[in-house]
This record gives sequence, structure tokens and C-alpha cells, in this order.
Amino acid sequence: MKRFILTTLLLLSPIFAISTAIYYNEIRNNKTVLEIQAVESLKGQTEQIINEFTYIVSDLMFLAEQNELQAFLNNSSAHQRENLAKEYLLFSARKRLYDQIRFLDQAGMEIARVNFNAGNPFIVPTSQLQNKGKRYYFRDAFMLEREEVFVSPFDLNIENGQIERPLKPMIRFGTPVFDSRGQKRGIVLFNYFGARLLKKLAERAASASSHIMLLNAEGFWLKGIVPEDEWGFMYKNDRHRTFGNRFPEEWQQISKTESGQFSTNNGLFSF
Repeated sequence: MKRFILTTLLLLSPIFAISTAIYYNEIRNNKTVLEIQAVESLKGQTEQIINEFTYIVSDLMFLAEQNELQAFLNNSSAHQRENLAKEYLLFSARKRLYDQIRFLDQAGMEIARVNFNAGNPFIVPTSQLQNKGKRYYFRDAFMLEREEVFVSPFDLNIENGQIERPLKPMIRFGTPVFDSRGQKRGIVLFNYFGARLLKKLAERAASASSHIMLLNAEGFWLKGIVPEDEWGFMYKNDRHRTFGNRFPEEWQQISKTESGQFSTNNGLFSF
């Protein structure tokens, strides 16, 4: 019996060895496939963001040089202002990408503004136009040169000091406006619906085999694994909800490098 068992083990050893080798080779192959899929998924997400931003910037440049705006700059009459606002109204209705479209003069005063109003855009009456000269987005956009573009942080819209409900993710895009003599006369400003971008990223991630997350520079989730983690920087009681607090070791590597891929006990991270 002992001889039989020993002989059997000797005969089976090569089979066990081959099976083990095949098993671990399969694991390595699966890991390699997963790594490649993750990188390709990230490339697609990055391209989506670039394409969307390119589209927005082209709209911005168009409005910064449009004839109705130049006509207003040459003759700042009420009639020319009305024509400009009507063009913004039509642009808003057709594009459906922007919560607000505005032209602000060199002092930060709103000259023409259209609100999308949940799909029923309207021209804001002149009596309700406001001076935004002290807002960071006006200052940062107005200091730029021709064809340079200001892009704000990605955050939630605030109305009357409160986070708007339902949540309205927002990115502001602005560029300076110059008249026919080359003098800087103000800025054109968009409030872009950030939910559109998040939706497109989610659609691209639907077939991915991993979780897709979008973080800001401080490591707060703009798109997280669970909605409760998102926009923590907007809420006083949620500022602990960061990728760095959840994954401190991984955040140390990610925050120091532009791109990469590595594995830890928490899984495979590609960024």
C-alpha cells in the first residue's frame, strides 16, 4: 500500500505541477487583461472630457466674436443690447448645455444674461442684472488675453447662499471680449451643466469591469463609488469624505504623479 501510494504520488506530481503552473499563468493573464482594459477605459474617459471641453470652448469663442456683440460694443444702445440678448436666448434654447449665458462689461456688470430655466430659457430683465465685479470668475477671466479661457473648479451651484436642490453640478467657462480697436471690453461667461459630463462618463463606464471615479485636486469625489461620498467639500460635515482618507497609501502615489497603474491590498488602481 505504501509503495502504491508513493508510486501514485510520483505519477501525479507532474500533473499537479502542470495544473498549478496553468492556474497561476491564467491568473497572470487575467490580471494583464484587466490592466489593459483599465488603461483603455481611462483613455476613453479622458477623451470624453477633452472632446466636451473642446466643444464648449468653440461655443465660447464664437460668442466672444459674434456680430451682435461687436455691434453692441460699437453702439451700446438699448436696441443693440436687446439684439444681443435675443441671440443668447436662441443659442441657449438650441444648445441646451448652459444654465446661464452672460456678457459682463469691464466693470463686471451683467449687460445681457439668459437663464436656461429647466428648458424654458428667458432673458433676464435689465432691472435684475447684477454686478459680478468682485466674483473670482470675473476677475480670473477678465485678466486673460485674447482666446485664453478661464475654467472654474467643478462644484455645485449655489443660489441665495444655499446649495441648489436638486443638485446642479456646474463648471464656468469664460473668455475676454475685445472690440474692433483691440480694447478689452468685458467677458463672455457660460455656466455649463456638469451633470452632462458626469452622465457621459457614466455611460462610457457602464461596460467597464472596474469602478470609475472622478476626483478633484484635493481628492474629493466628484463621481464616487457611492453617491454619499460625492461633493464632500461642499458640505461642512462631509469634508472627511475624501479618497485620501479612504485609501491613504494609494492617494500618496496618485497625488504625486500625473498617471500610472499599481496594485495594493485594496486592488488595482489606474489613474
